Amino acid sequence: MGDTCAVTEATDGSIPGSGPVSGPGSGPLSTARSIEELRRRQALIDRLLATEGAGHVVHDLPLRSDGRTVSLESRPWRLDPEPYVISEADFSWLERAITARVEAAEAILADLYGARRLVAERIVAPDRLWATSRYRMSAVGSNPVRWLTSYAVDVVRGADGRWHAVQELTDAPPGLGYALMNRAALDRVNGHRDRPPARPLAPALVALRRGLADTTHVAGPRVVTFTGGIDHASYVEHSYLATQLGFNLVEGADLVVRQRRLWLRTLAGLEPIDVLHRRLEDDLVDPLEVNALGSVGVPSVLLCVQAGNLSVANAHGSGLIEEVTLAPRWDDAAELLTGRRPALALPSDLAGTASSGVDAVIGAPAERVTRFADDRVVEGPVVLRMHAIATDDGIVVVPGGAGRMLAATDDPRTPTPCVAKDVWVLGPSAPLVVAAPTAPQVDFIASVPTRAADSLYWLGRAAERAEALARTLRVVIPTAVEDPRTGVLLVDLLGTVRLDPVALDEDPADAVAAAGLELAGHVGAVLAEASSVREFLSTTTGRVLGAMVEVRAALQRRPPDTDTVDELLLQLSAFAGLWNESVVRGPAWFYGDYARRYERAVTTLSTVAFALRSSGDHTLDADSRTQALEFVLAANDSLVAYRRRHRSDVVLDAVIALLVADDRNPRAVAASLEALQQDAAMIGWAPGRAGLDTVLSDLLADVSHDGALEAIARLHALAGSLTTTRLAVPPHPFPMGLFP
Repeated sequence: MGDTCAVTEATDGSIPGSGPVSGPGSGPLSTARSIEELRRRQALIDRLLATEGAGHVVHDLPLRSDGRTVSLESRPWRLDPEPYVISEADFSWLERAITARVEAAEAILADLYGARRLVAERIVAPDRLWATSRYRMSAVGSNPVRWLTSYAVDVVRGADGRWHAVQELTDAPPGLGYALMNRAALDRVNGHRDRPPARPLAPALVALRRGLADTTHVAGPRVVTFTGGIDHASYVEHSYLATQLGFNLVEGADLVVRQRRLWLRTLAGLEPIDVLHRRLEDDLVDPLEVNALGSVGVPSVLLCVQAGNLSVANAHGSGLIEEVTLAPRWDDAAELLTGRRPALALPSDLAGTASSGVDAVIGAPAERVTRFADDRVVEGPVVLRMHAIATDDGIVVVPGGAGRMLAATDDPRTPTPCVAKDVWVLGPSAPLVVAAPTAPQVDFIASVPTRAADSLYWLGRAAERAEALARTLRVVIPTAVEDPRTGVLLVDLLGTVRLDPVALDEDPADAVAAAGLELAGHVGAVLAEASSVREFLSTTTGRVLGAMVEVRAALQRRPPDTDTVDELLLQLSAFAGLWNESVVRGPAWFYGDYARRYERAVTTLSTVAFALRSSGDHTLDADSRTQALEFVLAANDSLVAYRRRHRSDVVLDAVIALLVADDRNPRAVAASLEALQQDAAMIGWAPGRAGLDTVLSDLLADVSHDGALEAIARLHALAGSLTTTRLAVPPHPFPMGLFP
């Protein structure tokens, strides 16, 4: 799709290097590329970003399996095939200037929450300070080890080569994860065959781990990355960063405060947390301290900070630097507190000029760079987000970042969602000045947040139900509409697999259309649940999920056809294979696998009940009863297995034996129930294991229509018991023996 960022079209139909066009040591580095080559690179970049979740998380956030809705709107994100290039000389200047801004911001925060010299000397007007909601009264008098661990600044280069800052980000600065994802994609596409190599971004992760560990005096602290969940605009980045850092990604429901300590709710019990890597905005962290909306935070978490039992990075109240009404005073404040005025200056009147576009904000024409859009080469201004990380060894300015192309009238602080640019810094890599921190060895196989296990459980259920409905539609679509004699029979089978008390319309075409929409809902639930536990899934799984987005959109637009259903079945089969081969067999996996096996057993039992009912329906002729059995076998992916085993015609007893009692058939109820018993044993659920044993024995003793329905009811009851006793948060979750 097109966007609104373009302001000028290049005249030669090619795209040169996208770096600064003037200034010492800067200039275009790549040769012109053809439109066809750019088109190929763009397609590959889109696919690579989709594997990291950018496709199905950012663009598609549907209803979740447990009924929760996702409120975030779609945010298009596309990475340009050519990077923005910064010369070694330019970056050296930026590195010094950004370091000075970080030091100034740290000093300003320490003063305004402490001695308030800036207020006494009228650098900061007291009425403006008290008026802003970003000034946290609960942080006054606090003395964190460091106010800022991560810092970001948006910069624009003028056409004359001068650099300008347009905003600082100190609350929960987003962008570093996006920069890392952009770089990984562009490196795969471009490599370094036709340009000098850019400085790597990966060492920034080492610096960030060290910076987070340095916020506390605890040796080897336990750190978690705190997100607002898939509703959050930057959730993709949160998930990616947590995975790259090796930290648990946690939400408010995963955390609890007890005895003025913060604990992580895991399947193994409560685990203490020392550092909260805060990716959630400050006003949402603690609803008891801040007049927060919603319920994403953790009540009393700041009480843990005040008691000295928890460090939060960035510290509570650090978002004050972002206050637009005070930002014009920060340069004067820096000069008073540090003795030097920042070389990278902020605009003096950002609030009054932002709506006029970037040229008005920086008070000069901004540099224009090229990009690829809609098979054309266009040009426009760009804003770059640069990052810094504070550690005990000093401030590390990340050699690169993420750029965003701007529309002509864009406020550079909030660009129109459109095209991103990877930012490359040339020159030899500087030695990293920080040592990797000593971190506790955490077994992430066992240390799984209960909320994550719950999402994996619902992911398993949604995936298996989608597959069951898709397989049945694959049987129904070619036959139901063309053969009215069997159409009603197939509609009945389709209604059975849907497990919905509301009957489908008897018209086959209407029934197929309604089932297609329901199938789209199941696929949407797969995408939503997978988004919330992206760190548990492989990169290849992300690519499969990205492809499901397109199929889901097709199912929503029109009634399903054979090709669409076949494509979805291929994707679901790939997902099931990756689930079995690429996800570590920890406790959370067994919950998800239990959900899959449960849904399969219930679906098979439902179709078996249909087969038994149809075979006993004497209003049907013999051919229709035989067809019903063949339909059931096909819907359970067992028709080929039946024909290889039995040379006779399809008969009821043999069908029931294959689908119920034959544990060598992976689609049989017996095979599913045996797998359920193994899963129950692995998660230590003794009551469930015993209950499953009686379900299987009773079913084998009474393979009848009523016996199948009774088994389904008992499996439903066991599933409800599992989710309410093992996956629900206990009302008083103290670790056994921890407190008197």
